[in-house]
Amino acid sequence: MDLSQALQGRGSRAVSVLLALVSVLLVTLLYYQQNPFLEGFEARTYDLRFKSLRGPITPHPDIAVIAIDDKSIAELGRFPWSRRQYVRLLERLEAGKPKALLFDVFFPESENPETDQALAEAIRRAGNVVLATTFEFDRQFRVRGTTGSLPLLEQAAAGVGHINLIPEDDGVNRRNLLQIHSGEAALPSLGLMAAMLTLGERQFSAESFQVLLGARSIPVGRDGAMWINYTGAPGNYPRYSFADVVNGRVDPAALRGKTVFLGATALGVYDMRVTPFHANVPGVEVHATVADDILSGRYIHRTGLQALVDLAMILAIGLLSFFLTARLRLQAAIPAVLGLAAAYVGLSYWLFLQGQWVSMVYPPLVALVALLVGGGFRYMVLERNAREMRAMFSSYLSNKLVSQLEQDPGAARIGGDNREVTVMFTDIKGFTAFSERHKPQVVVARLNEYLGAMVQLIYQHDGTVDKFMGDGLLAYWGAPLSQPDHAKRAVACAVAMKQTIAELTAKWQQRGVEPFVIRGGIQSGDVVAGNIGSRGQKMEYTVIGDTVNQASRLEGMAKYYGVDFVVGDSTYLKTCDSFRFRRLDRVRVVGKDIPVAIHELRGPVQPGEDRLDTLFTAALAQFRQQQWDKAEQAFAAILAEFPDDMPSRLYLERCAQFKVNPAGADWDGVFNRLEK
Repeated sequence: MDLSQALQGRGSRAVSVLLALVSVLLVTLLYYQQNPFLEGFEARTYDLRFKSLRGPITPHPDIAVIAIDDKSIAELGRFPWSRRQYVRLLERLEAGKPKALLFDVFFPESENPETDQALAEAIRRAGNVVLATTFEFDRQFRVRGTTGSLPLLEQAAAGVGHINLIPEDDGVNRRNLLQIHSGEAALPSLGLMAAMLTLGERQFSAESFQVLLGARSIPVGRDGAMWINYTGAPGNYPRYSFADVVNGRVDPAALRGKTVFLGATALGVYDMRVTPFHANVPGVEVHATVADDILSGRYIHRTGLQALVDLAMILAIGLLSFFLTARLRLQAAIPAVLGLAAAYVGLSYWLFLQGQWVSMVYPPLVALVALLVGGGFRYMVLERNAREMRAMFSSYLSNKLVSQLEQDPGAARIGGDNREVTVMFTDIKGFTAFSERHKPQVVVARLNEYLGAMVQLIYQHDGTVDKFMGDGLLAYWGAPLSQPDHAKRAVACAVAMKQTIAELTAKWQQRGVEPFVIRGGIQSGDVVAGNIGSRGQKMEYTVIGDTVNQASRLEGMAKYYGVDFVVGDSTYLKTCDSFRFRRLDRVRVVGKDIPVAIHELRGPVQPGEDRLDTLFTAALAQFRQQQWDKAEQAFAAILAEFPDDMPSRLYLERCAQFKVNPAGADWDGVFNRLEK
């Protein structure tokens, strides 16, 4: 009797009962262990409930934002401004007294004694100003440092609140620590401070799963963090331009009695946060939302009670799903169980609207697991199809892509989709000449040794090798599997490549053979990724688009500037917090009108000064200002200290050329690259 026949008997039904019970216990265990993948998916459903299901809601009418926006920067000058501007702001607001004024900016260093004293006096006169501070943590989340305003200013303020926003693993800000302990003191968050001043409360206290503020009980998790009930996308709170306020274009009465937050909304100030509604939300609006939740009493409850509901639902839905699977034919059981899961999702969303966050992942998950276990023969079919898929594609696709195709065979269709990726091109310096000097067998053996080491590094950093082009190599990160940190993975791989080449060079020199020198280009951006070719004939997964072309041209620039890796500005902006770079130039490449900034990859971030970068940056500034003699002396001094620095040698030649043929007053400092 085969498996499909056995499944029809009572004995097989008993086995299915046992497996279904095991599946319920398994999902319960995953729930207790807080499985990172499932918890990440659960967090995404939290975002979904806000953005796609509930949508924006009306914010508290007495909360407003004074925005350090692009208009203000254009009118008042480059940010940060003189503290005289904040004195002007406070003087303007005296006519229409806000209930509280929360500064999402701080003043850690002295501007000058007179200006500092003027701002302190203005803050003291206002009597409603809360200043910001931020904490720095070690890996154990212990406070190791703080950055706040001058003691003179903090002593004049009505209070101080921390502005730390700690995103989840996927980068989304969903919670706010209502207090952070530094020593014996507990500093409230800026949002909590806003609620305290607005409600006239001077103290708060923390207990298990709640923070007490007067008669209000604010629900928090074990770590004291409050889940933020976002009201909408950026701009959901009334915004008043800083420039409009200080220049008298806003009636002070418009802010009378309101809780006002002051902070940056301009993209160039880089105080943007990811929220469930949007990827670029000014941090000041997140703090305003925390205050809104407390003042409005619109909390998201996720405490011990909600955990008990989750466990009860896992048990009930898991057993009911098994019952349906065991009693009904598979064709009827599938829609019945899926309908049960959908009904629960609807219930969980309704509870969310009441402020109760129960899991939207684990109960439907146990329903699906029970369904699959109850239909065991389908499992066998799926496993067989997975083996066929692997046999079909493993000969020319990466293991990661094959694993994805096992789960989604439809992904093997001809076509593609838009992805943000990081692309890397590398090749070997002087490889053509090397090939001419050596026998073909030697060339192939050396090339295989080199490419084998590079491919291993790419796989170690979760990249995909697209193709080999002679001695060249094309790889990318962010496809076919999404990688939010694709740029950092690519740059880390490039750093590892440089180290590995150094190790290979030492080994080759010991063997008395000629070493290789590699160069590469890295760029991040949008591409079209997918399977391209002819079904049943030849098909490959690849990426195409302008980002790929830019990476190729950056690799060519590495040769021109005499460096190992040239990194595009898009990749630089995503990785400059973790790696050291040197700004090389602004270049207008062939076929492009808009210039791009290019950078040399120097290595991981290290303590201390990068002297070469410091000297080069200063010399480059003189070059941009057309101070040819000073720039020439500066680059010559660099070469005296770093004789192998090719970019400095290149700029020294440019200085000599510009001294003969000046650039002109309208020169934009951009180098026009005439070669690809």
